[in-house]
Amino acid sequence: MFRLKDLEDILESGPASGGDENLPRSASKVCRLLSERFAVTPHAEVTLGFVPGRVEVAGKHTDYAGGHTLVCAIDRGFLFVATPNSESRIRIVEDSLEFEALEFPFTEHVEPPAGHWANYPMTVARRVAENFSGETTLSGVDVAFSSNLPIGSGMSGSSALMMMCFCAIAAVNGLNERKRFLENIHDGIDLAMYLACAENGQSFRNLSGGRGVGTFGGSEDHTAILNCRDGALSLYQYAPTVFKAEVAWPAKWALVLAFSGVRAEKTKEAMVQYNLASRRASLSVTAYNRFCGKKLRNIQEIDSDTRGVAADPWLRELGANIKKYRSLDLPGRIRQFLLEERKTTPQAIHGLLWQDLDAFGKAVSESHRASRRFLWNIAPEVDFLHTSALELGAAGSSGFGAGFGGSIFAVVPSGRATEFASAWQREYQKRYHEIAKQAAFFLTSPASGIRIWDRRGPSRFVDLFFQS
Repeated sequence: MFRLKDLEDILESGPASGGDENLPRSASKVCRLLSERFAVTPHAEVTLGFVPGRVEVAGKHTDYAGGHTLVCAIDRGFLFVATPNSESRIRIVEDSLEFEALEFPFTEHVEPPAGHWANYPMTVARRVAENFSGETTLSGVDVAFSSNLPIGSGMSGSSALMMMCFCAIAAVNGLNERKRFLENIHDGIDLAMYLACAENGQSFRNLSGGRGVGTFGGSEDHTAILNCRDGALSLYQYAPTVFKAEVAWPAKWALVLAFSGVRAEKTKEAMVQYNLASRRASLSVTAYNRFCGKKLRNIQEIDSDTRGVAADPWLRELGANIKKYRSLDLPGRIRQFLLEERKTTPQAIHGLLWQDLDAFGKAVSESHRASRRFLWNIAPEVDFLHTSALELGAAGSSGFGAGFGGSIFAVVPSGRATEFASAWQREYQKRYHEIAKQAAFFLTSPASGIRIWDRRGPSRFVDLFFQS
């Protein structure tokens, strides 16, 4: 932590130690916003942090089904400054007009409004109050933030927003020193699973659940946003979450991101479509169990149960015996999982390890095509970006996230990245002139998970939070 005045003095003197050149300007702005909006005194203790978005490189919609994903955090996200208040309330303000100011009581009885951005910080604040307010009173928190992550982009901005609120509350209240926290959450993997449960409403160990934000998913986003490291892609398996490997990102490769301008909305009306992939995954397990007389829990266990057996015959037979859910193509949902687990994710990792750009590109492109065919979540604009990226010479390209809009990445040699991004954007503007006005194209690279600053510079939140 800093005193607000000390932090402002450091920011005014030049780039923060270990930070990038854009940090001082952005941080100074949110510090002023915090001070002016909430009358924070110069001697108040404040926490400065950054919560990144994430890219799902391979393993699409496999996490809640027990599978693997290859993910990274990126260098765009939410920069925030937080300080305690004496009013037992959460007060949040953002430096643009995109998010209106928010204020609500810090209590387990608060009622988050569905379809409004307040749903995310209110849901996580309510969950923390329910799980941890019994030991001692929790302090209210004032938060000022800015974001350079496109809204509704599929880069997990909603999860990042919830995690920003959690980090502010946790830092101000010293959650990592509370007995109930220590009994249930031991490291960054546990914390990611807990925050995923806060989002989907499930209980975590002895920390009871309730109503989440209305989406049902796994802990992939939270795991990446908390635990990823600079310069590497991370491989995890889920349900429960297990760290498998980190693979260095080759310096000669560039990751180019494109937000299509089509927002991946999570309004009440969009929830049914958004949750369809997870519903189909659950129904496919039920159908398989009835068909085979098994009691498996997820598609990963179906994968293990059918290893060494050709998939086509039993998937066709399964489909022939499902009448009630035929329109949901449950065999196709299983097939997509098997493709990701048995082919595209292993091939992507092999390409990374051997720095074989063509092999890596082919794997992520096949992952995109499997999503389009079997998950039904690839918007026409994102699919056009996939096709045009390959036509422009990208080694591979893949849409990611929840889908129904959102973003896509392309991988190209570093020396061509800037030229490629410009050409990619021009092609998109020609085809989708109006929606392209809302689009964003930029270069990124695998970055650290949530960071917190002190006088030594930035450190990963999980390293500070769980240090002995």
